[in-house]
Amino acid sequence: MSRAMIRTGARAATPKPVTPAKTTVTTGAVAKSRTKAATTGLSFSPAGHRYKLDGLPVTGVTTLIGEGVPKGALIPWAAEMAALWAMDHLEQLPVMPADEAVREMKWAWRKHRDDAGATGTAVHKMAEQLSRTGEVDADADLLGYVEGFAAFLDEWQITPVLLERPCGNRTHHYAGTFDMYATSPLLAGGKLVQIDLKTSKGVYGETALQLAAYARAEFYIDEDGNEQPMPEVFATYVAHVTPMDREGAHARYGDRPLGTSLYPMADSPEQINEHMGWFLAAAYTAKAKKARELLAREPLTHPAKEMSIAS
Repeated sequence: MSRAMIRTGARAATPKPVTPAKTTVTTGAVAKSRTKAATTGLSFSPAGHRYKLDGLPVTGVTTLIGEGVPKGALIPWAAEMAALWAMDHLEQLPVMPADEAVREMKWAWRKHRDDAGATGTAVHKMAEQLSRTGEVDADADLLGYVEGFAAFLDEWQITPVLLERPCGNRTHHYAGTFDMYATSPLLAGGKLVQIDLKTSKGVYGETALQLAAYARAEFYIDEDGNEQPMPEVFATYVAHVTPMDREGAHARYGDRPLGTSLYPMADSPEQINEHMGWFLAAAYTAKAKKARELLAREPLTHPAKEMSIAS
């Protein structure tokens, strides 16, 4: 696979953390006691994309939003993916076992989701390296994404402050990983802002909930593995990272602007607080899912029938 080196213009190549408004808190991975070692802190398992907070499983921000915010558009989208699969396999369908054909069409949406997810993960990694060092060796098939992101960093004069750090909230029991805290003379009067990178087909309002949850986390984990209080953020944005063309698979972006575009989500701490309220409502709905699933499992036995059996 061919690759190309992408560089940005004059920026701070090595991000310098801002000084938090609160006192730094340092916690070890394990707090020892006379009876039993108690695990403290936040840990993340990339394999299963699972978090643990103080030794207990904790739900991630995106999972809570996914299970707490209705996504009606996914139903017709999944149907469209099934129809497209069928159209691509018209010659095979007459000789394919019916159950196999139904299974392939039923789960066709997964391949599209997983392919898009793999692209998003790869672009995020390259964008992080570019933001940290000012250069990245980009895969040829992702070159358009990275070129557009490099131009975005230069044009908006972005200076990264924190990149890809896990964060958590003990009060509301959630965790996640934010993409970027940064400053720019062109955003929020040069104050600290939060930017989330998206390679999805479009930009959606529910991302405001995700950004607010990160902004209102109680701590993040620094590169030494220590807890640090979250710095104050004054605005939140989505950087929609798309390729520099609309050919082939890139046609899915339609008439969205080429390259990386910046979309405002919250323009003040007060609006971030409002979005946090929305997130907590979604999180409540998501966390009640298991309890709801336990309802209406078995019907009641009619009292008259019980008496008849007893006699």
